[in-house]
Amino acid sequence: MIEFFIAALVVAIAPGPDNLFVLAQSATYGAKAGFSIIAGLCTGIFFQTCFLVAGVSALLAASPKAFFALQCLGAAYLLYLAYKSFTVRTGTISSDRMTVSETSTAGVAASPEGCAATASDEETASDVTAASNSAAAEISKCRLYARGIIMNMTNPKAVLFVLSFIPPAVDLNRKIHPALQTFILGGEFICATFIIFGSVALLAGAVKRFLLNSPKANRNLNWFSGVVFIFLAVTLFVL
Repeated sequence: MIEFFIAALVVAIAPGPDNLFVLAQSATYGAKAGFSIIAGLCTGIFFQTCFLVAGVSALLAASPKAFFALQCLGAAYLLYLAYKSFTVRTGTISSDRMTVSETSTAGVAASPEGCAATASDEETASDVTAASNSAAAEISKCRLYARGIIMNMTNPKAVLFVLSFIPPAVDLNRKIHPALQTFILGGEFICATFIIFGSVALLAGAVKRFLLNSPKANRNLNWFSGVVFIFLAVTLFVL
């Protein structure tokens, strides 16, 4: 099955919807966020493998109405993500958290004397802000992980790809049961995906770190993500 793993690496390297999705989100939110999405995509591949073994994927691919409904669902979700990207306020890095400058401005506006806060107040505000940012980060990771799962599960091309890529690699002459072989091959595909997509996330995250302090660059990254989402939504129907 080493040949299958090499083929899976090549397939993962080839430009596709999932590659672009990881690239856009990692460039917008950073490498850590990218890995949360990758974990979601890999979870989606696992579910796709389960559906393949159960025969659900074959039934879905054989039903034009069900396949079209999945296309519409996937496109609607991608357009929703595009809307979220376009509506992020200028100067913010993520729609789920407030920038430091916004937090500071709010603190000054709240001061009745218009003066600097005392050391005690600053410490309290700092603790509250840190706790708030920590909670926001956790929510963001969960949301990004969910995005990865939904992205994979609502992509009808992922269903067709799994159907055309994994079954031909199953060898009925092996002593291993075909269902178990399918899960093993699915696991290899997940590993290959994690390696390649992880590299994409790290590279995009490195770019993000250089642009972290530029509100204009962050706005452009959000718009880039929105355009990518719209492109992916269109490709569900035309490619």
